[in-house]
Amino acid sequence: MAPTRWANRLTSILDTATFAVSEEVRDSVRGSAARRAVTLQHGIDVASIAEHRDRRHEIRVELGIGSDEPVIGTVANFRPQKDYPNLLAAAAQLRDRGVRFRLVAVGQGPLADKVRERRDQLGLQNHVVLTGFRADATALLGAADVFVLASAWEGLPVALMEALALGLPVVATDVGGVGETMRDHIDALLVPPGDATALADALERVLTDEPLRRGLAAAAASRAAEFDVRASAATIAATYRGLAEAEPPGPAAPKPNAPRQGSFEIREATLDDRPAMLELLGRSLGWDDDPRLSQFFGWKHDQNPFGASPMWLALDGDRMLGVRVFLRWEFVRGGQVVRAVRAVDTATDPDAQGRGVFRALTMHAADAMRADGVAMVFNTPNAQSRPGYLKMGWRNVGRYPVSARVAGPTHLWPMRNARVAADRWSQPLALGSDVSQWVDANEAEPPWMRSEPDVRALRTHTTATFLRWRYGNDLLEYRLLEDAHAAVIVRLRRRGDALELVIAAVVRGDTAAADTLVAQSLHGSGADYAIRTGPANLRNGFVPVPKAGPILTWRALTEPGMPPLGNWRATLGDLELM
Repeated sequence: MAPTRWANRLTSILDTATFAVSEEVRDSVRGSAARRAVTLQHGIDVASIAEHRDRRHEIRVELGIGSDEPVIGTVANFRPQKDYPNLLAAAAQLRDRGVRFRLVAVGQGPLADKVRERRDQLGLQNHVVLTGFRADATALLGAADVFVLASAWEGLPVALMEALALGLPVVATDVGGVGETMRDHIDALLVPPGDATALADALERVLTDEPLRRGLAAAAASRAAEFDVRASAATIAATYRGLAEAEPPGPAAPKPNAPRQGSFEIREATLDDRPAMLELLGRSLGWDDDPRLSQFFGWKHDQNPFGASPMWLALDGDRMLGVRVFLRWEFVRGGQVVRAVRAVDTATDPDAQGRGVFRALTMHAADAMRADGVAMVFNTPNAQSRPGYLKMGWRNVGRYPVSARVAGPTHLWPMRNARVAADRWSQPLALGSDVSQWVDANEAEPPWMRSEPDVRALRTHTTATFLRWRYGNDLLEYRLLEDAHAAVIVRLRRRGDALELVIAAVVRGDTAAADTLVAQSLHGSGADYAIRTGPANLRNGFVPVPKAGPILTWRALTEPGMPPLGNWRATLGDLELM
């Protein structure tokens, strides 16, 4: 064992936090350090990296590569981890298939001579350029058309982040932090490690299929902001802030439904408490006297097919100090149902601010949900409340990508100024049909029941009952758009001066078919733009919207490992602030 590892073992008992570069690394931490481990992805300066694309022509001239030659780029030192024999074997297969390409590999290391020798043995001198060390490695990568990584094992490599910042389609082995972060056939093509044929197949597809290449490039660009160094700095700052502000060790946390919590009592709410709860929620959150709000609250928390929402109150005698409500949710992963809850409605009496009501209620609720066997809590808190959640053990999963299609040039200005909270209630939409009626007509052979090839993916447990509850409510006026290839649930709502068509869920067909349907329906909807989760689709006019997606946060209950962002298959209907 290296001396530094011995030193780490000796001093780790003194640490109050441990950073890990990926979930895989975090899961490998043992002992007491495992409870203190925090995943910290490396960060890059996305904007400055992206500028290196401007040197594309200059670099190609220097390397003797034509402007129209397809270039595969990689930045990886010559070490066993990077598995250059696998990459060179894939390159040889591409040459033998007659695929036109040049592979530019930037790196140095102890295996440099062996890699060069293997390249020459395979007769790849005219196809593979080994540049050695280059201080301007990122500029060389910016001259490529595709990024490849053939590693046998990985954390989360900086070269991958730089490729995303450069907007390069990604082909990589499904290992470590790469497999955690990237989604196969969504924002990358992932192949098994050590499989040269699979690697060659994926590279050939990207090199020869222009729509696929453009789609992966747009998806890469939309993911880049997640790896900005400012996000890494924020994680570090939040961790140190949490440690600095942590309360000194005290007695064990009370069991759920314990009679007292500090200077107030915490107990589960009953239906008799509902009027006072709604009054406090309205007073704290600025609700008006709209009678639909009480109906909305009852629909959301009492009729949910995943179960009635657990609710807790903080009481000082007869006075209600706070309310905390969690919404039950279910995911399907690898064919198994995963029980979760969403941290949703909360309110604290303004006169009780500073007494720790919100924290006490939230932590008490988390303990109760853990005892109930719930796997995780997730939510999308705003910028004001997110730091408070992070202090209580929540973790940032990442910003969920969203893409939008504008209705036309005159609609750009309303869309640009639509960076405000959306209205709760929908606007009338003359298009489409009733969602519940469509579900009834298709329940015998439900098109929304589809297999998920990635066993790590978390997808909402979608049943006919769920669809009727979630989208058949008259209060929110969802509509069903359908053609021969897709069926999409949408609603029209106002956001500032703009009208947006929310693509809440695709219930038949794939994303491309759904995008085509929405693009054809957009003008008739009266919306300024349509918006959905997921990567761009330039063919149908959907472009990434930077920094517009909700930031997903997560807290462990019975499930210890945080699912990385790439494993979540959430729709806007799943993520809307209900």
